[in-house]
Amino acid sequence: MKPGPAAVADLILRSTNLEAAPLEITEIIAAKILEQNWYDEVAASEKAESWQAPVLVRLQRELSSLQELGRPARIAFNSSSEYILQGACFVEPNEDPEVAKQKQRRAKLPTYAALLQELTPVEFEKMCGKLIGLLGVQNPTVTRSSADEGIDFFGILSMKSMFYPQDVFPTLQTQLSIWIVGQAKRYQQIQAGTAEVRSLVGSVALGRAAAFGSLQSPFADLRIRPADPVFVILATTGSFSSNAWRLLQRSGVIGFDGEMMAAFLADRSIGIKIGVGLDESTFKQWLEA
Repeated sequence: MKPGPAAVADLILRSTNLEAAPLEITEIIAAKILEQNWYDEVAASEKAESWQAPVLVRLQRELSSLQELGRPARIAFNSSSEYILQGACFVEPNEDPEVAKQKQRRAKLPTYAALLQELTPVEFEKMCGKLIGLLGVQNPTVTRSSADEGIDFFGILSMKSMFYPQDVFPTLQTQLSIWIVGQAKRYQQIQAGTAEVRSLVGSVALGRAAAFGSLQSPFADLRIRPADPVFVILATTGSFSSNAWRLLQRSGVIGFDGEMMAAFLADRSIGIKIGVGLDESTFKQWLEA
């Protein structure tokens, strides 16, 4: 890793504890320089002063990019100053109680991320079906792994309750629904790349046309009409390469990586047992329910 503002910013983004207390950005930069043995203490302090501005610019840009995609960040700027950084889940004094509770739930993200890595491929596919169920899909379908034709889970999300739910006699709303179709990739050490994105787009296109390699359609309930809207989700326990993220954004495929998934589960306290916290057996019971 070449010493410089970009490298320091990346270290801060990747290694900051979610509940880290507020600290001046120059102190954080100096600490990262010393951790990497780039310079001695005096030089680290000098570099921290000169690198402060470019590091801040990079951090602000990256945080904006993460927020745009709904990806969890490990850092946040303290409400009192843009020159003070803290963990994204640090609860500030006088913080709104609901925000504080949300941060406390989100702080369990690393534990959920570790639990996701322990799932088998079949369990991960089941979990993806459960996740779209949490979004509001009624009776989500998880396909058989031996004949999935590139599609692992799908279902229909009704939008009726989202538009004028107070209507006693709904009209247009009854026809508003969206298909959610996705693929689950259980990866640990490798990243999902552009090949996985292209493969899923092709699988959904073939599924829409009911064109399958098997003698009979493996998806009796997948009947996407020509004009039906479809959300396509590529889910992975791992991460996506930078090229994959670009292709996801440009293609309209929704990327759902391991950290996003862990955050989604943490926000909803899935698998939490009173007095214990996140409990694997409680989580598995939810998964199998």
